[in-house]
Amino acid sequence: MNGDREFRLDGRRVLITGACYGIGRSISMEFARAGAQIALSDRDPDHLGDTLGVLRELAGDGYALCEDFEKEDAPGTLVSDAADALGGLDVIVNNAALGEGANREQMTIESYRRMVRVNLRVPVMIMQEARPFLSQSDAGSIINLASVMAMAGSAGLYGSLKAALVSYTIGLARKWGADGIRVNAIAPGLIEADGAAEMSTDRGWKSRVAEGVALGRHGEVHEVAQVARFLASDAASYITGAVIPVDGGWVHQY
Repeated sequence: MNGDREFRLDGRRVLITGACYGIGRSISMEFARAGAQIALSDRDPDHLGDTLGVLRELAGDGYALCEDFEKEDAPGTLVSDAADALGGLDVIVNNAALGEGANREQMTIESYRRMVRVNLRVPVMIMQEARPFLSQSDAGSIINLASVMAMAGSAGLYGSLKAALVSYTIGLARKWGADGIRVNAIAPGLIEADGAAEMSTDRGWKSRVAEGVALGRHGEVHEVAQVARFLASDAASYITGAVIPVDGGWVHQY
């Protein structure tokens, strides 16, 4: 290894979905610091503008693409727009996701359909649409954000959909390896991010986490982002079909 050179992403053209909050935002900043050219995707135009401004301060360039995944053609449009803006694609980070919320027993059929679409169908469609661009790259890489629940087992729809995404990741890695495209997944555990900020106001939360996590604490978004950077870099050039838990050892309690 030559210092940090293998971990750099200079010139890599990256599309990141769900790029404006929590883990997605942290990945965006981590990649920008590593020299990547980034197309940010999110459904919130205001937060897209804010995130793009911060990214440009770090890297000097970047693109914001607002997409509503409720639209059937959104994944294809997003990939095409990102490739046009960046002049091609080298890395896809599928981070956009939709949780069940607290009232999972009261979910409607439409809510179930929306979860299936955002958590599984959209990332699958994005990968398929991106294949022609990635196959032309000498650094083609896909990173899917799954969940520790995909590995521990879950009776909930979110965990089940993430398990399906993990299975697809492993299968696609085997199928697309001949094209030089690496496909990997990250399975975050209890990560304190925008969507889980309320946890930190619960004084008993950290102690409850300590009971089920080997390291005795929650994770931080940058700890996931650093693994994503590694997987996108030349340092991971012989890694594909991997599912890396970033969970402080939580999954090993099962």
